[in-house]
Amino acid sequence: MTLTIHTEENEQRELKVTIEVPEERVEQEMRQAARKLSKEINIPGFRRGKVPYNVILRRVGRDALRAEAIDDMVQGVFEEAMEEVDPEMYGRPTFDDMETEPLVFKFTVPLSPQIDLAGYRELRKEIEPVNITDEAVEEALEQVQTRHQKVEPVDRPAAVGDLVTISGKGELVQVVDDVAADSEEAEDGAEEDDYKDIIFNEESVDFLLDAQKLYLGEAFIENIVGMSAGDEKSFIVTFPEYYKEEELAGKEADFEITLLNVKERELPPLDDELAKLEGDFETLDELKASLRKSLERQAVSDAKNELIEDTITDMLTDAHMVYPPAAVEMEIDDMVASFKEQVTRSGWQWEDFIRLQNNSEDEIRNNFRKGAVERLERQQILRQFVLNEKLTVSAEDVDIAIENRLESFGGNDEFKESMRSYFNSGYGFDMISSEVIMDKVHDRMVAILSGEAPDLDAIAEAEEAADEEE
Repeated sequence: MTLTIHTEENEQRELKVTIEVPEERVEQEMRQAARKLSKEINIPGFRRGKVPYNVILRRVGRDALRAEAIDDMVQGVFEEAMEEVDPEMYGRPTFDDMETEPLVFKFTVPLSPQIDLAGYRELRKEIEPVNITDEAVEEALEQVQTRHQKVEPVDRPAAVGDLVTISGKGELVQVVDDVAADSEEAEDGAEEDDYKDIIFNEESVDFLLDAQKLYLGEAFIENIVGMSAGDEKSFIVTFPEYYKEEELAGKEADFEITLLNVKERELPPLDDELAKLEGDFETLDELKASLRKSLERQAVSDAKNELIEDTITDMLTDAHMVYPPAAVEMEIDDMVASFKEQVTRSGWQWEDFIRLQNNSEDEIRNNFRKGAVERLERQQILRQFVLNEKLTVSAEDVDIAIENRLESFGGNDEFKESMRSYFNSGYGFDMISSEVIMDKVHDRMVAILSGEAPDLDAIAEAEEAADEEE
């Protein structure tokens, strides 16, 4: 009673599977269904479980008994067919249709994406070394000073360097262009209804009156300086044509501000005492060295991530990929599930949130679709790169990574042992393994972009030789 299986792959990496079930097998399943029913129903003249098949058939009807048998068969028939076909399944299959007599099941099985990275090994790029400037260290020192500053309310007008609390509103003002001004609408006074875009709207926010740190700039600060607590002021700021905040460059903003309070800041001096306040440092030079090392570590990490993401973007340009629609739906499922978790953590019931947003879950899924496609494609590019380059993570790689991580925890042996156990299992192990493979991805990308990548055939030959030795 062998199944007859027909398969056909479409252009979207979906396998259409048609399974024809022999009638003898259906009859066998109907008899099993009848035996089960004979234990559940009372028929005069027969003991439960001892009712003949033909009696059950007359009692419930052939169509109903066949439907019962078919319902019991679906899962087993599908699993049996999949064992024979052995497809590269990617996600959950879908049940499409069924013919009851003769019995035919139809399924769609999403297949693993196919990715061709084309000539990615021809990519070249000059990689800039990470460089931490003295200015960056000085800025980090200023942040240390700020953490240990003393702030006192003062009863005087605000001055440069003070910390002030303000409320108010600021709107960009974009005057209608000359064409609009000459139009009939402008003659009717439309030019007075200038387009406004809110750039500042706060009930209470602290600002440091420092033009280098406040994004609203020097002109804004000049208008706040001299105000006292309780003062209100309206003013217009014109941002320079080449302003550092591009979205404000060359534009005018209308502000209405209330100054709520003024505080004077006292920063600790840059000396050895500050170093001792910040941590286990004896001198300012030790603190500076630690800050530089921390900045370098973060800069290296950021540079690695940026290079990987940029290279994936470059590979996407020429890559050819085919993946089933179900792959996108799976990404959307994950994104919606994560979003639901955020909503519920915020204290909302999901249904209440949907209703208040005047939205539906289908609309939310559609909003996530573009991001899901991008995330899926980037993940597939990365996965294929790892496969193409034969990058793997060994137990030794993980052990070395764990020891390197433990070194950063200082001399607490008990804590180190606890963290070693954490990194050797579960989420901790997955995290370390992911870091190891991403480091290897970065190093190989650097080699490729520099034209110094190892020959893949040589790697394959080395792996074969190692396998033979084992």
